[in-house]
Order: sequence, then structure tokens, then C-alpha cells
Amino acid sequence: MPDGIDINIFSGRALNIAQNIDKNNAKDNKLSEAEISIFLEECRKDGIDVEKESWYSKCTAFLNDKVLKNTLPSFMQSKMENTAVRDATYVADSPEVAMMKEREKIANKNIVSLNLPAKLSQTSDVRTEYDWSEKEFSKVLDQMLNAPRYKGKFKNSVLQGKAKAFIDSGKKYGIDPRILVAISMCESTRGTSAKATKLNNIGGLKINGKYHHFENVEASIDSIAKTLDTRCSEGYTTPKKIAYSGRYCAKWAASGWLSQVNSYLGFFDKYYKADHTTM
Repeated sequence: MPDGIDINIFSGRALNIAQNIDKNNAKDNKLSEAEISIFLEECRKDGIDVEKESWYSKCTAFLNDKVLKNTLPSFMQSKMENTAVRDATYVADSPEVAMMKEREKIANKNIVSLNLPAKLSQTSDVRTEYDWSEKEFSKVLDQMLNAPRYKGKFKNSVLQGKAKAFIDSGKKYGIDPRILVAISMCESTRGTSAKATKLNNIGGLKINGKYHHFENVEASIDSIAKTLDTRCSEGYTTPKKIAYSGRYCAKWAASGWLSQVNSYLGFFDKYYKADHTTM
């Protein structure tokens, strides 16, 4: 019996989730039985209908085989030990009941990666339904704007305190709020450019060739999310595809734009932690 499922059988968001779990645990390019249970739970959190995926039957078959292999020998040993006690009332669980108990035990393991979002890279799908922690999201924004090394350079940024707005717009359109933050930081010099301070335009969005004047920063964030939703419907579903499509930034600027966006996404890999208060 194989000791794990090769993560290369997955694709898209499921592959990103599998890679993140593997990175935080064995780093062997496989998912063990414990990791598979975590993987399935994370996929469901991300809005993936796992039961409809082609790889789901392989995951459940592997779990079933593993549980049976691990539990049946111990039951046989227990039963043999109890035969010496003639008046004992020992009754072993059926294999099916044992399997359910083992799955529940695995699913309840306190593994931090269970609460962390999959990494968002330049080739990841920007759509997500992850349940973000406003407290943790705010901490990442604070690191981007107020870390001591910046010496107050971004203290007047219009992005200060906007974590909830990014999360809300992301949920509204099914877009990962991390990409909204990264694009906003890139397009507005972290919320300090003239477009940001005078027009509330943090996404560099134009109407009829002119930078649009938004009523407030929240409206600008919402417009970025709506624009990305449209781009996704056109097939530009990753930061890289969006960059080189010419449908957000100019194609000649795509490489530099993508590099900046990726650098801002890196803040979330470093500073977004599991919110244990919600466990």
C-alpha cells in the first residue's frame, strides 16, 4: 500500500492547498492520511465541492484502507487478550465504527495549518471563499504601512484601517482579498500617491481614459474586486494572466507590475497567522 497520495493528481486551487499542507508538514510531495483529512477540510473551506472532484474517490479509498490496516490488528490483539477472561463483556467496535472514530480523531488534531489560507502565488487562482480573520488581516496591513523600518513614511496612507473593506469586497465578488491589497499597494504607492489622496483611487482604474474619482476608498476597493471578477470571467484567473493580459496594466509594464504584486503578497505568507480565538 502506498504511504501517501501524490499531490500532482490535484490541480488549480486544490493543488495550491495540497502544496501548502505538504510544505507545513512532511515536505515529501505526498499527502499522508492525516494530511488528506486536513486537505479535504481546507478544500471545503475554500468552496471546492470535493465530492464532485475526480480525485475524491482516491482520497477516501486511501483513508479507508489506512484505517482498516491500522485498526484491525489492534482489535484482533485485544480480542485475543480478552478470551482468557471467560466472564468478560468485551465487545470490539466493528471495522466501520472504528473507521469513523479514527477519521474523527484525525480531523480533530490541532494542526495550525488547518487555519491558514493556501499560499497565493503568481500562478494561483485569485478566487477564494476563505473565512478571513479581520484581526490577523489588520496585522498584515499594519506591517505593510507602519513597520518601524518605514519611519512613518506611510502613516498618512489612505489604506490605514481598511482590512474590513478588503475582506468585504473580496467576499462580495469571490476574490481573494490579498490580491486586492497587493494591487492597491502597487498602484497607489501604499496609499500615498496623488491619485489615492486626491481621488480615492487606489487601483489605478480609469474611465474614458481618465483616472476615476471615487467617493471613498471603500468604493475604490470594491471597484478593483469587481474588475478582477470580470477578468476572471474572461479567463484571466491568476495574477500572472491578469498582468500579461493587458486588461489591467499595460503589457509593457506587466513584468514590473507582477513583481511588485508578488512582493506584497509575500507579506501575508510571513505575517498572517492562525487566529486561535476562532478555533
